[in-house]
Amino acid sequence: MVMNVESQLYSFLVMLYGGIIIAILYDIYKLFRFILRPKRIGTDIGDIIYWILATIVFIFFLYVSNYAEIRFYSFLGLLIGILLYDIFLSPIVMKILLFFYNVIRNTVIRVYKIASYPFVAIYKILSVPLRYISKVLGIPGKLINNTISHFNIFKRKK
Repeated sequence: MVMNVESQLYSFLVMLYGGIIIAILYDIYKLFRFILRPKRIGTDIGDIIYWILATIVFIFFLYVSNYAEIRFYSFLGLLIGILLYDIFLSPIVMKILLFFYNVIRNTVIRVYKIASYPFVAIYKILSVPLRYISKVLGIPGKLINNTISHFNIFKRKK
């Protein structure tokens, strides 16, 4: 199929945009690896998932740009898009993604603390009489401490 210069430029710019999208996906993948710190198998599985998604994005943009005809300028646009994003936008996007991660993490921690507060209060209220009863009845302290120690998730760190 013969393409004029305008359609070739359009295809190039669409593939440039596709390269930017693929690079954004890679930054998101880097953030997940930073947060989760997976082992070797987890990293391999993550790499496979990333490359499958990148291939799907590449084929989609190739289809949108020139009906999946493989041209040199398509690969050139993809490569230039990835490089431009990596040089100019990647540090900014990573800072934004890390900011949102920290906001979400801190929100979840605060909600957990608020939701667990009644349980912590009940634990503190019940632990004192149980210790007193164990001393009065002569129940070994280790038995009570072992029972109470199963609820360490409700204790606050000092």
